Amino acid sequence: MRRFWDSRARENALFFIDSRLEYHNPDVDWFWEQGEHTVDDLLGRLGVELAATDEVVEIGCGVGRLTRTIASRARRVRALDISPRMLELAREHNPALANVDWIEGDGASLAGIGDASADACVSHLVFQHIPDPEITYGYVREMGRVLRPGGWAAFQVSDYAAIHARRGLRFTARAVAAGIAGRAPRGWTRAEYRGSAVDLDDLRSAADAGGLDIERIEGAGSQYCFVLARRRRANG
Repeated sequence: MRRFWDSRARENALFFIDSRLEYHNPDVDWFWEQGEHTVDDLLGRLGVELAATDEVVEIGCGVGRLTRTIASRARRVRALDISPRMLELAREHNPALANVDWIEGDGASLAGIGDASADACVSHLVFQHIPDPEITYGYVREMGRVLRPGGWAAFQVSDYAAIHARRGLRFTARAVAAGIAGRAPRGWTRAEYRGSAVDLDDLRSAADAGGLDIERIEGAGSQYCFVLARRRRANG
């Protein structure tokens, strides 16, 4: 996954973060404007808000599009990504974010983040690209480890298996809109991009094993399934 996302970052980082862009002529201003809209949509769907005192872990920060908004609302952000090149771009694009620690993750855990050290965890359009759902379940357990009692995790997964099948990728109207008709971008059909669907029962089991309660699920049965989980307090 690290090699794959490093290559995509060098090829066309913005497009592979948001494939609604035109591949050959991405609208950079639009790309960055969508960060705040995405954070508002994710948290609004799940009924949570960031507080000025919060310490937040962001999983899969890419070039820091969502990080900008999270950092403007929280006290501190630890932004993880598996790709060193994505993190280089994040630092280049966001030099003024003094309350952000850019961290190279290992692609399977939240190693380096202390137990019960975060008030919130956020992830969007990251887990759906992971080729093995067991890795996603591991991240869910890890979110339970790093969250303080009462802390919450707001994240997106896919539980729609068909979208992740190779035959589910069509380069027709979407490709024309992206300006790439007749040629797919490199890596589009690779497992590291197609990703995998989770099973919501298995997701609940992983959350429970990590000390989390699933409080809300929006969009079950789709590529855009939003989950709110909360770390159980000591008294249960």
